[in-house]
Amino acid sequence: MKQPVLSNSHGGRISSPSVAARTRVPRAAAAPIKEASSSPAPAPATPPRARRLVRVSTKEERVVTAAAAKPKRHKDDTEEEMRKLRGEVEALRKEVERLQLVNTELECDKSGLTHQLALARCTITRLQEQHDIHKAQTAAAQRSNQKDDAMSRPQPPKPPSPPPPPPPSSKILGRAPALPPPPPQHGKISTVNKATALVEMYNSLNKRDTKKAVAVSAAHHNSIVGELQNRSTHLLAIKTDVETKGELVNGLINKVHTNTYTDVEQVLTFVDWLDQQLSTLSDETGVLKHFSWPEKKADALREAAFEYRDLKCVVTEVSSFSVDDGSPTSCEATLRKISSLLDKLEKSMKRLLSLRSSAMPCYKQFGIPTEWMLDSGIASKIKVASVALAKVHMKRVLKEIVADTGGGNTAALVAQSVRFTYRVHQFAGGLDSEAMRAFEELTQRSRLTTA
Repeated sequence: MKQPVLSNSHGGRISSPSVAARTRVPRAAAAPIKEASSSPAPAPATPPRARRLVRVSTKEERVVTAAAAKPKRHKDDTEEEMRKLRGEVEALRKEVERLQLVNTELECDKSGLTHQLALARCTITRLQEQHDIHKAQTAAAQRSNQKDDAMSRPQPPKPPSPPPPPPPSSKILGRAPALPPPPPQHGKISTVNKATALVEMYNSLNKRDTKKAVAVSAAHHNSIVGELQNRSTHLLAIKTDVETKGELVNGLINKVHTNTYTDVEQVLTFVDWLDQQLSTLSDETGVLKHFSWPEKKADALREAAFEYRDLKCVVTEVSSFSVDDGSPTSCEATLRKISSLLDKLEKSMKRLLSLRSSAMPCYKQFGIPTEWMLDSGIASKIKVASVALAKVHMKRVLKEIVADTGGGNTAALVAQSVRFTYRVHQFAGGLDSEAMRAFEELTQRSRLTTA
């Protein structure tokens, strides 16, 4: 805190009462000065009070100088903190972009799974309907059998009928009394015996009729199914292809079994030709199930061709990427595009390693070339493409540093480029001479800009 300035009786200025108290000279110390005044006067000396005032003013100047230096140091610290925050913001932006790409892939997987789930539900509904129809037919047949069994069993004797009510009194009706019924004739007795032969014949007739009804129902069902199949244009087209294109399908089967390949490019050419031939069928699956189609080998050939073509397309896309086309793309957009391409290369390498461990034995069994799956094959091309991306990244950062005369964003760009280059170095296992020269130029340029 700044002390108030006071003045003394001689016109001098003191900083505060505490300073005045410190400048007071004790009486014991003033005595030698009086005694020395009687001796010859020496050279004039600076009074102690003046010396103290000089010290106080010097301290005040130091305090002012230190107070003026503090804002400068604070400004430097603030700029350094802003640089760090810019670097963290850039790292967070990259992480958000990566998560957005992952989210897009998950959405694609979700749509595919939703389609599969809908197909599964349709299949379950169709099977449930068929089960209900079969269950209803079985229940009807059981009810018919139970009815026949009930009819074939002997009926229990009916209970005797109750006696008739007594006739009304003659006194009430005014009529003559009715004659009593005649007594039963004891001379004739009727006997009834069970006819087992009749019962057996009746049961056999019922069983024969039931079997005829079931056979008629089954024939009627089969006739309906056959009529529906005959009326379906899709099924008729499959039947026509089976009858007319059998020679073509047998020739394709022979090609799949006997063809040999020296490299994966021949597999790619054969699979394209095979798909073109099979596209002439109305329904590939519906037609081929009527023949001895080598499904496992054909699927393995198609899988190898698809994986190789996909990896080759990724390498071609990365290798053809360049920033020297003169397009007015911002540095941030260019670096973001380069980062997304490196993400593609990393995912392709992971898929290749997974395919190598799972499908290579199957490919060898069917005679499919596997040299492209080794480290000396497409994997080396992927690594070379990643190193090319690192060179493009560093060149774009150098161009931005040269264009940025203020140098405010240089540190963040250099840090981002170093992180990306290190990521490529770990992925590819090193850098080539051109990439090393670009890195040295980047570090020298950043030092000159900082200086």
